[in-house]
Amino acid sequence: MVRAWTVRGGQYGEREEQALDEGMVIAGWEEVGDLSGCASIADVGDVLARAYPGELPGRVDNWKHQLWRFITMETGDLVVMPRKFLGAVAIGRLTGGYEYRSEAAPGFRHTRKVEWVRTQVERAAIGGDLRDSIGAFLTVSELSRRDAAHRVETLAQTGVDPGYKGAVEPPADPEVLERDVRDEGTRQLTARDLIGLWGWQRRTGDVIDLVDRELAARGLQVAPHFTEVQLDGLVTVSAEETTLTGEAAQEPPGTDLGHTPTRAAGEDLSRHWRIGSLPFARDVITVGFDEPLSRAITRMVQGDFSQLPVVNRNNVLRGVVTWESIARAQLGRRGDTIAAALDPHPHTAQEQEELFVRIDDIQRHGFLIVTDGDNLVLGILTASDLADQLKLRVEPFILLGEAERRLRRLTDRLPVDELPVGSGVRKTRAAGKYLTLGQYPEVLKDDACWALLGWPYEQDDLVHRVTAVKDYRNELAHWDMDAPETKTEALTETKQLLSLLKLIDHDPRP
Repeated sequence: MVRAWTVRGGQYGEREEQALDEGMVIAGWEEVGDLSGCASIADVGDVLARAYPGELPGRVDNWKHQLWRFITMETGDLVVMPRKFLGAVAIGRLTGGYEYRSEAAPGFRHTRKVEWVRTQVERAAIGGDLRDSIGAFLTVSELSRRDAAHRVETLAQTGVDPGYKGAVEPPADPEVLERDVRDEGTRQLTARDLIGLWGWQRRTGDVIDLVDRELAARGLQVAPHFTEVQLDGLVTVSAEETTLTGEAAQEPPGTDLGHTPTRAAGEDLSRHWRIGSLPFARDVITVGFDEPLSRAITRMVQGDFSQLPVVNRNNVLRGVVTWESIARAQLGRRGDTIAAALDPHPHTAQEQEELFVRIDDIQRHGFLIVTDGDNLVLGILTASDLADQLKLRVEPFILLGEAERRLRRLTDRLPVDELPVGSGVRKTRAAGKYLTLGQYPEVLKDDACWALLGWPYEQDDLVHRVTAVKDYRNELAHWDMDAPETKTEALTETKQLLSLLKLIDHDPRP
């Protein structure tokens, strides 16, 4: 069976270009001698340990898996080599086994011969999931999931990625994730599945810190960071990579295939909303540069859009048309194609950007086109989207505050000496303080207090409802970037409790 691999030959692209000219792929590790005699991955590890006696064991383990992949790739397998300066990749087929060239320049000693099938596939033509895998920081990694080998073959033949639709099966636990990354080089899964490996369903500040610590302890990194995408958005986990000589990897900004930079040390992402964490419109209607302007007008009227992104054949953003730009084109008699009404400087944002930094831009322009690092259109975030999110975020706090206010007013009539003992309720009230939402279930569970209240409801049902609402409030109080929209049941329970309280607690007339 033909397999597909990514091979990155060196820093900044110079080595890849020379390897392309010479019909080969290369691996660095110039201090390492001939690996032809290595019959197992353990043998490779022994050679690396002798060549790099001062390196950490985890780093040497990472390297040995990469070099073992390099020397054991089968003739006929497909290889993808990023061409950093061109925003493209080269795709070829291995035509020979591993060769060690002792007289070659450093970085060109460990080689495999390749017949290049297509030397310049625009990375914009590659689906985002496959592009993220190709752009992993490892020198050698396998492209094995989501029909990767078939897609690479199709890209080599046609320059078009057929894509993949379907669920991504997550690893069973963190140990399996670590093993998959070790064996293949990368592992893709959704942000939801990633945090689910540690038993969590939503991204609270504590959960984010926990998962970050766990990944770091296992020598893993994730890009984009799992706070920069929606819960069901894909992230790519790979080993923390270093360069071929063991120094920290350095890539010029914007030259790599990776989706976004990894999290900066000390940066507290749990305190910031990211553009990518919002559910903005992702099925975007676009138009081409040379299409008739009437087509844009028709689509904007039909979809009630105020703008349409203008893209090339690979969905790379080239501009935007708006009602204002269309009016200017028609009044100025510039022509009847979209090019005549093109605004070549659309307002854009990337998923990793902080939302609150860009709110003023959204308000001023009405929208931001969301793009990735290759300027591919991912979606549109509009002022209407922000308004919807504002409702989702603010409504729970308003409802919780109203429910707590009514519970306080309804229970204030209870004498202090009738309140339950031992729960802190009586002490709180005796000190002239308000009860907390968490203390009201203790009051309602007390049969004497319930009798004094005289509410026309089932006692156990009310206790259950107030307890559920109390738990909901606690979740919101501990920052959770995925609540409240992922807690619709709790929000409904809060609304129902408030409706019951309003029937027995009447606001004074103005």
